[in-house]
Amino acid sequence: MPRRYTHLIAPLTVRVGARAKEWAFTQGQSVVDTFGLCSFSDPVEALREMKRVVKPGGKILLLEHGKSHYQWLTTFLNERADAHAERYGCYWNRDILALVEKSGLRVEEVKRRHFGTTYYIIVNA
Repeated sequence: MPRRYTHLIAPLTVRVGARAKEWAFTQGQSVVDTFGLCSFSDPVEALREMKRVVKPGGKILLLEHGKSHYQWLTTFLNERADAHAERYGCYWNRDILALVEKSGLRVEEVKRRHFGTTYYIIVNA
């Protein structure tokens, strides 16, 4: 990467399942989480932590997978969720919108694809 862009990068270390008390920066313009909420032991706390490190007016961008809006597919995911989580560490049937709502974040935009199992969510921090 050219040196002129290095000021745009803030190193960050996150421990999955643990509250990150100290980040490498105080607050940023945005947080991006891709397919992470399925693996956090406490996804609501993870979302609240994302909000904590975003400047007021910033955005949280979520690309996630979870519960479908089709009942037949949700049933399929639910029946296999424990085995899938044990093997891959991923709960693929989580209700992502309910988790975001429970965390107290305000959703600006939601798009769903792949039978409703892939979520693209923009949140106002």
